[in-house]
Amino acid sequence: MELTREVQMALSKQVAVEKCCDFCESDVNVKWFCRDCINNLCDQCRRTHTRIPLCKTHVILPISETQAATLRRTTVLFDCHEHAQSCQFQCRTCNKQICVLCLTSSHNKHDFLALDQYAKSIRENLYLTLNSKSKEAHTITETLQTLSTHKQTYDDWMNKKLSEVDQVFEHLADELQRLRTEIHDKIDQRKNHDIVTMDLQHKRAYEFRERLQYQVKVLSSELDHCNDHDLANLKLKIETECNKLRENLTLDLPKFPCLRLIRKEEEHKDILIKVLTKIMKTDLFSLKTTTSFDVDNETPVFMEDLHLDLTIKLPGCKYIWAMAGCDDGKMWVGTEDKKLRLVDNFGNVVKCLQMTQSAAHLAVLTSGEVLCSNGYGIDRTSTIQKVSLNFDVTTFTRLSQAVEVGPLASTKHGNVLVGIRNSIGRGEVLFLSHSGKTINKVAQVTKEVEKVAINEEDQVFVKDSSCIWIMSLKGEFINQIELKNELKGVRGFVCDRFSNLVCFRSGDVSSIRVYSSHSALLKHFRLHLKSGNDRVIDIGAIDANDFIWLKEDETIHVLKYLV
Repeated sequence: MELTREVQMALSKQVAVEKCCDFCESDVNVKWFCRDCINNLCDQCRRTHTRIPLCKTHVILPISETQAATLRRTTVLFDCHEHAQSCQFQCRTCNKQICVLCLTSSHNKHDFLALDQYAKSIRENLYLTLNSKSKEAHTITETLQTLSTHKQTYDDWMNKKLSEVDQVFEHLADELQRLRTEIHDKIDQRKNHDIVTMDLQHKRAYEFRERLQYQVKVLSSELDHCNDHDLANLKLKIETECNKLRENLTLDLPKFPCLRLIRKEEEHKDILIKVLTKIMKTDLFSLKTTTSFDVDNETPVFMEDLHLDLTIKLPGCKYIWAMAGCDDGKMWVGTEDKKLRLVDNFGNVVKCLQMTQSAAHLAVLTSGEVLCSNGYGIDRTSTIQKVSLNFDVTTFTRLSQAVEVGPLASTKHGNVLVGIRNSIGRGEVLFLSHSGKTINKVAQVTKEVEKVAINEEDQVFVKDSSCIWIMSLKGEFINQIELKNELKGVRGFVCDRFSNLVCFRSGDVSSIRVYSSHSALLKHFRLHLKSGNDRVIDIGAIDANDFIWLKEDETIHVLKYLV
C-alpha cells in the first residue's frame, strides 16, 4: 500500500507513458496504467483486466489529467536511459533517479522515494547547513563587538596607567626622568603590540565573516534556482564549500596590567626610587612585586596581627552572598535582594544593578566583565549571567536544565570554572571558555561543591564538606587538604596574587590560615572580631591592593594582612 501511494503521488505530478490502450489499441479514455503488465488501459479494458483471475492482484494506477491530454502516440524525450519514461523516483538504495518501469524491474524491492519528496528533503537539509553558517557569521559579529569593546577599554586602561605614572613622577622631578621615559616606552611598546594584535584579529574575523556571508548568499541563490535533477551535484558543491568555510577565531585578549605604584607623598624619596627601579626592571604585564619596600624579596611579608582597616555597611541590604574583586581595587558585591553593587576602596557604592536572579556567586573576568550565578536551590536555574563594562546584563551561558549552577572562578586567560550539582546530587567542576562553551570536566566529587578557586599557577582548589581537592585544569589530581583538626570548620577560601590559599574559619575566635601552593602553612592569624546575634562571618575576596574582605550579613570588614 505504501508503494502504491508513493507511485500514485509521483504519477500525478510527472509525465509518464505513451497515451493509447495497449490492449485494444484505442486512444479513447486512456486513464489507467497496470504496473505489473506495464500497459496502458482504457476504462473498458481496465474492467476486463480486473475480472481476469490472474490479474486481480495487479496494481492499476491512474494516469493524471496532464498525461491524458494527448491521446495519441507521440515521440517525446525521456530521462530514463533504459525505458521510455521520465524519472519520477529516487532510488535511495542505488542513489539514482529511476522511472516507474525501473521500479518494477531492476529496482524492485529497493528503498525509493518520489523525486519531489526526495528533492524537498535534500533542499531542507542544505538550507539547514547554510543557516548554520549564517548563525556562525552572527556569532562572529558578536565576537567582533567583544573585541572592539575590549580594545577601547584596554586603551582607556593603558592611558589611565600612563597618567598614574605621570602623577608619581611629578614628585620625583629630574631624578626620575630617565625612569619615566623607560616605563613609557615599555607601556607604549606593549600597548601598540597588543592593539596591533587585536586589530589583526579584528581584520581576520571581519574578512572571514564577509567571505562567509558572501558564500552563503551565492550558494543560497544557486540553491533557489537549482532544478531537482541537478540538486545532487549542487549538494556536493555546497557541502564541499561549507567544509572549506572554517576558521579558528579564538580570541587572544591581552590581560590588563597590574601596575602597583606608591601614591603616598610622605613616603621616603629613596624608598620610592628603589621601588620604581624594581618595577622598571620587571615585565609590567607579569609583575610579582610585594607590598614590602624590600623589593628584592619575592615572597609576601605578613603582618604580625590582622589590622581592621575599614567597616562597610550596605544600606538596604540584609545579607551578602558573594564578592569578587576588580583590577582597579573596587569590589563587586552580590546581595540577597537580587542586587549587584560595585563598591570602591572607601566603601562607597558607585553602581547598583537590579538582577533577575540572585548573585550568589561571582567571578570577574580578565576583560573586566563579571559573571553571576544564583547558587544551589535558589530559583533552580542553570543560567550564568554576565555584566559588561557598560553594565549591560546578558546571558553568558545556559547549561543543562538537569544541573544547578554554584561557585564560579575565572582564570588569568579569561576562561571560567563553574561548580555544578548534577541530577543525582553530586558535585562537578566544569572548565568553560570565555564564550561559555565547555572545554572539559576538572573534578567530580560525591558531595556538593561548596567553593572553587584558582591561583596564578593554574591550580584549581575545589572544596566540599570534608576536603579541599587540588586539581589541574585538565582534571589531573595534584593534592588534597583534609578539613580536620585545626582546619575543621573552614568555610570559605580565596587565592591571593602569590598563588597562596587563604582559608577562613569562624568561631569564638575566628582564624585565617595562609597556605602555599604546596600546602605548607605560611601564616596563622587569630581574628578577634565581635559578631552580634551569632551571625556567621566568612571570607569574600582579596582585592587588588592585598586587603582581605570579610562578609557578615549586611556588613563588610576590610583587613590588612600584608606589611
